[in-house]
Amino acid sequence: MQNIKPKYFLFLVLFLLQIEFINAQDTFTEIGVGIGNIIGNRNARGKGELHFNIIKSYQFGQLGLDMSTGGNFIPGITSIEDENIETLSSNDFKFTTLMVFYRLPIKKHFFIESRFGYSSLFAFVHTDDKTKISRPNFTTGIGIGAHTNNFVLSLRYQYLGVTPNYEGTKNMTIVRSNSESLGLLLFRISYRFDLKYLF
Repeated sequence: MQNIKPKYFLFLVLFLLQIEFINAQDTFTEIGVGIGNIIGNRNARGKGELHFNIIKSYQFGQLGLDMSTGGNFIPGITSIEDENIETLSSNDFKFTTLMVFYRLPIKKHFFIESRFGYSSLFAFVHTDDKTKISRPNFTTGIGIGAHTNNFVLSLRYQYLGVTPNYEGTKNMTIVRSNSESLGLLLFRISYRFDLKYLF
């Protein structure tokens, strides 16, 4: 019997937790967008994301599952070409994440949170019009925020991991991707739905 890959095991555990959250009281979901940029590496195109989470309230705080996907806020790529070598920019890699987070309320409307989980950094390399390169990573993050009525505003730093190594050819051009660390600072705006009114 083959071993289960870690990322599939994580998906299974998080899916089962999600079912538990949906069937529980004091549970809500947030859907929204984020915009920001890469930390420590200039990116004129910026970064954007779509996100969705499910949160359950406890006496000690709130636990949740967060799923997001994103890429360049302004479409396009910024690869570097030198003679017959094209080097892909780590700034252009897209990302998907699946995370568990803990949110600690502060006073009435403010909170801080920590998060960890799985991320994938990927890009399409047009050496044969369909090649996709990706690398799974362990991701961690921290954020602060506030909520008023059904709107949630937050500022979040997320370390997404390392971009993949790759080398291929396109016509007479060598296409390369070098491993580089990628961290984002994103401003998020979300709308909150109470699940007791949906189920």
